[in-house]
Amino acid sequence: MSAWLSAANSMTGAARGQMMAEMSKAQTQMMKEWQQLWLDAWMGMWFPSTTRNKR
Repeated sequence: MSAWLSAANSMTGAARGQMMAEMSKAQTQMMKEWQQLWLDAWMGMWFPSTTRNKR
């Protein structure tokens, strides 16, 4: 039973590592998008004549 649990732990550990890597990439992308939206909003308020509609 110990060998079975060890194998199961190895498999779940690898899956957990992949899941955490994907979550980290998604979080990084989300923060980049949020920062860009925030910057666009502030630049639009400070310099309304120079901003263009991106959508």
